[in-house]
Amino acid sequence: MSEIRKLVVVATPASPLLPSLLHELSHKPDLSATVLTRETSISLPRHSSHSHSHDHDPAHPHTGSEIQHIKIDFSFTELTKHFKSQDAVVCLFSGSDLHLSAMVIDAATAANIKLLIPSEFGLDTSNSKIRELLPPYKTRFEVQEKLQKSGVKWKAIYSGTMLEEAMKTDGVFGIDVMWGSAVVFPGADKLKVAVSTYDDVAKEIISVLEGKDGTEPNEIHTSTFTANLDELVKVVEKELDKTFDRYEGDFNSARKEAKERMQRGYFDGGVALMGRVAVWDSEVGGWEKWSKNENALGWEEKVAKVTQQVRKGEIGGDGCGC
Repeated sequence: MSEIRKLVVVATPASPLLPSLLHELSHKPDLSATVLTRETSISLPRHSSHSHSHDHDPAHPHTGSEIQHIKIDFSFTELTKHFKSQDAVVCLFSGSDLHLSAMVIDAATAANIKLLIPSEFGLDTSNSKIRELLPPYKTRFEVQEKLQKSGVKWKAIYSGTMLEEAMKTDGVFGIDVMWGSAVVFPGADKLKVAVSTYDDVAKEIISVLEGKDGTEPNEIHTSTFTANLDELVKVVEKELDKTFDRYEGDFNSARKEAKERMQRGYFDGGVALMGRVAVWDSEVGGWEKWSKNENALGWEEKVAKVTQQVRKGEIGGDGCGC
């Protein structure tokens, strides 16, 4: 594949991965980036976005990537216009915006994009049991089927659970930092799950864009570290200097309650609870492709840092992390 110099990031305005990617791009002078979002009042981080309407300070020349933020209606015409003369497209969609991926693929095909990175950054979409448990993964699978027929070169980045989301009170780890408790499903104390931080996923996206992503044709299974629940809880307990209460979880009860939440209209809460089943049930078989991944040095410090962020309210609310 020829060298990538210009890329478009199409994103949900509040994508939690977007700030980390913009930070990485701001240190890549060889990459010119444009961010496309829906009309929104949300602005890109000031240190990462760049407007061509202001003057540069000659004494402090800009050395990072030129990043523009453009708000569009996500029509085929608008997308194609902005994709022309670009090399790559990175999708950072979440929630209801996932359906926009189909239009992005059509526009990328029309504009002869060299590489498209779809909105994955989670569990392995190819696992049919995960798709049965988590409705958003059905949409992701449909996107991949469309990509396979499109002729566009693409690369899916599977990053396992996202640490910052999984550590939330309703996250997939089942660790409640505020109340000092953990839900332990059968086998979770031994099952190694893949965990990534947003910053490390952003670095992996850059690695793919720079062609340093290994040999797999259309997918990468990356992680900051792998750990079982017992290892995670011990790090949290040490950081807070507190012994956590442990409660036994039941997969069948969790499945039933998750379905009831969805039926009552609490879709996000249902997905979050079902995410625990997808992550910790060994019969789902979600972690084999990460089994040879090595842990980054200092992964415990990253867990400890997020623990404090949750405790201080810097990271809060419900979260799935899958």
